[in-house]
Amino acid sequence: RLTAIIALCLLALAGTTSFALNRSGHGQKDPSPIAYEEDEDPLPEGVAALMDTAKSLHGTIDTITYEQSYEGTTYNKQAYVYVPASYSADNPTNVLYLTHGWWGNAAGLADGVAPVDDELETADKAAPTLVVFATYYPDRSFATDDYEEDYTLNRFFATSEIDTLIDTVESRYTTFARGDTSDQSLRASRKHRAFGGFSMGATTTWDVFALRPQYFYGYMPMAGESWIGREEDADSPRIAELVTAGVERAHYGPRDFLILASVGSEDPALWDMTPQIDELHEADLMTEDSLQMWIDEGESHTITSVDNQVEHNLPLLFPGK
Repeated sequence: RLTAIIALCLLALAGTTSFALNRSGHGQKDPSPIAYEEDEDPLPEGVAALMDTAKSLHGTIDTITYEQSYEGTTYNKQAYVYVPASYSADNPTNVLYLTHGWWGNAAGLADGVAPVDDELETADKAAPTLVVFATYYPDRSFATDDYEEDYTLNRFFATSEIDTLIDTVESRYTTFARGDTSDQSLRASRKHRAFGGFSMGATTTWDVFALRPQYFYGYMPMAGESWIGREEDADSPRIAELVTAGVERAHYGPRDFLILASVGSEDPALWDMTPQIDELHEADLMTEDSLQMWIDEGESHTITSVDNQVEHNLPLLFPGK
């Protein structure tokens, strides 16, 4: 109760609204660069803002569509791809998949983050990287007032939909898979593929690390801890065991992956992430190099902090010249 009260006070000072906090920092709705009323769908304004932002970039924003089945229904979905100005179909490019948090959407995340990607790539601080902004909601009706309901969708995205998205993206663009999205090819090219997300998107990222490590080398969980083991009310040692089970089965060592965790110093999610990071560092796999934690000083659960975290992490993940 005290944690929730303190968190609510911090968020009020930060000027954010519309939160329903429990113990976790995930009780916060995803920050958006667009103001909207509580009962409005933010997606149309998000898309319009993104298209306007795209005009000022050196690179471009593409819209891709794909079909995804979920619980017996097929949904038509969209994702947005930041394509760096240096991209050429003749040369393979790194790829980073990013997803938003509770009640967020892919367009809003892309509108905030794509300019940061563009600046890093243009300044050669980060290597050319396709950044794919995707949503784990099958459609907007799944964005409910209970953020805990998102975790079923996070898990599905991490274990099923990500395969559909990779196939859609990497059969269209020249990544290091070179158009071959077979299991063997994706495993061979994992060094040049990463996954990240903010808030509940970070929770998705931990699931990808735990359950799809064969396809990804890099991970950027921003302002969110792992929820794996929630069904069994797992304690910290058990969560660490479940998080690392996939890399253990794959016989990966600490040089075979890079986790760049980050969070604002005033973000309540820090209080949930820190114990897990500390517990994970007890495992031999998690060295100071393979699992890094960066604190964005003075920032909370805001789009500004998301941008700061991407600016810090992307050059470490895919270094420039």
